[in-house]
Amino acid sequence: MKATTKKGRLRGEGFPGQMLHFAPADLRKELAMHPLGSGLNAPDIGWFPKARDHYRERPQGADEHILIYCQSGTGWFETDGEIQELSADHALLIPRGKPHRYAANEKQPWSIHWAHFSGQTAAIYADLFVRQGFVIPVAKKTGQRIDQLFRECYKALADGHTLGGLLQVAHIFRHLLGVLLFENTAFHADSTTTPTRDFTGNIEFMRSNLSRSLSLGELANQAGLSPSRYSALFKARTGVSPVEHHIALRVQAACRLLVTTSLSVKEISYEIGYEDPFYFSRLFVKIMGVSPTTYRADAKG
Repeated sequence: MKATTKKGRLRGEGFPGQMLHFAPADLRKELAMHPLGSGLNAPDIGWFPKARDHYRERPQGADEHILIYCQSGTGWFETDGEIQELSADHALLIPRGKPHRYAANEKQPWSIHWAHFSGQTAAIYADLFVRQGFVIPVAKKTGQRIDQLFRECYKALADGHTLGGLLQVAHIFRHLLGVLLFENTAFHADSTTTPTRDFTGNIEFMRSNLSRSLSLGELANQAGLSPSRYSALFKARTGVSPVEHHIALRVQAACRLLVTTSLSVKEISYEIGYEDPFYFSRLFVKIMGVSPTTYRADAKG
């Protein structure tokens, strides 16, 4: 990809419809020292729609991690001497101190939400993000939620920069990173496969069959995959095997019945498809750490 070398628009010139927030120095220091802001904070945040001529170059990198979510259009970025494209429904994270430059495409300029963030846990989020590269795909529904959360940040600062507003942004931005990393069906932070397959329909199939056992073959067939491929992808997405996940869902159903009904342990065992109540009780203890009777006696909520 050929990249322009022009400097482009600097911060002060702006883009029509933009939203731009930079916290004053005194508030940045106060935010970084506050118990609710020291872990993660995003003092600089904004929205650049159709940002033609947008260009940034930082030969020494930035003091904070940089997140850019490309909602539409395209652009490019360069790190380690390699130039890559950033297209719609993708997010870019540049770690602090990483030399870089980036710019909007001249013909189809990007519309981007962006934030500079730091704090004691910021590097952990950054590591989860970049372990497979600097760019991750963003599912459509996730993108809509990310857009909403960014706009909630802007709303929190709409009346000016205050410590309370910046703490609210810190809270929202932590949630935003969680959505991007752990609720994004196009990517998962613990996955070795990108993009990660969406198993929502498959898990709904499990939920609709809590009263009986499901074999790996039956689950794989429902997902339209071979058993070996399905098992590998499912475990990469959830951390457990498909059969283990289904068993956990059945035990969760038993927990609800223990709390909300007067059914006996034996009756609940039958309800979720276990004909041997003693086996069910042993399984319950293995997963929940206590017996069904103890769980019912100590029910919370």
